[in-house]
This record gives sequence, C-alpha cells and structure tokens, in this order.
Amino acid sequence: MEIPVLLEPLPDGGFRARSGDPLELTGQGDSPDSALRNLRDLIQTRIASGSLLTTIEVLTVQAGRHPGAGIYRDEPLFDQWRAAIDRYRQEIEDKAELP
Repeated sequence: MEIPVLLEPLPDGGFRARSGDPLELTGQGDSPDSALRNLRDLIQTRIASGSLLTTIEVLTVQAGRHPGAGIYRDEPLFDQWRAAIDRYRQEIEDKAELP
C-alpha cells in the first residue's frame, strides 16, 4: 500500500517525513532516506500494535437529469431567446472575421 508523505528539509538541518490522516506520524533524520526510514518504522510499530491500514470502495450514485431540464421545451419565448442569442453570436463571429 502506498501513502502520500511530505518530505521537507528542516531549518536547523536534517529532514522531516510526515504522513497525513489517519496516521499523522512524523519521522526525522539527517537525510531524506533516514527520515523516510524512521517514518516507516513508526508506521510499522503502529501496525504491529494491532492497527490496520486498509481501503474501502464506496458506491456512488450516477447523477441523472437535472430536475429542471426541459422545462422550457414547449415555450415559444425560449425559442425566440435562443434564436436571438444565435444571431448575436453570428454577428460577433462575422465582425471578428473582417480585417
């Protein structure tokens, strides 16, 4: 299993390797490798004491149509409004083509 780890230099020298939730553990060392090794040891100690790192799959519901979709389907004013937008877009595109 892979977990994200933030590895950063410390102001006084050395390095810090931190894991995020749910572990929130920090390992420090003189080099990036030793900081990561110390963090790995902390995680292994936590696991050896009975903690488990695992993942779960959560089912998601696919979104259907929006409840308001199609409410203007039979509205003549809406059709006129859309036609006016189309005409205006065409005017702008025609003007943009002129040198």
